[in-house]
Amino acid sequence: MTIISLLLLASLLPHLTFTAHVNVGIVNGKEAKPHSRPYMVSVQVKEQHICGGFLISDRFVMTAAHCRNR
Repeated sequence: MTIISLLLLASLLPHLTFTAHVNVGIVNGKEAKPHSRPYMVSVQVKEQHICGGFLISDRFVMTAAHCRNR
């Protein structure tokens, strides 16, 4: 019985998994007034925004780990 259960689970596994493709940006956010958040940073490459961050000192920006891979 255990072997049958495992085989059934193995056959259903591809149908139970999925890959999420989420690229929706900020949900339910509001546009901030210019210069109202002086600690926020736009990390850019060739004048294109790729990631956000915030200043943690006058020399360092904190970003998410995935920003480094872009």
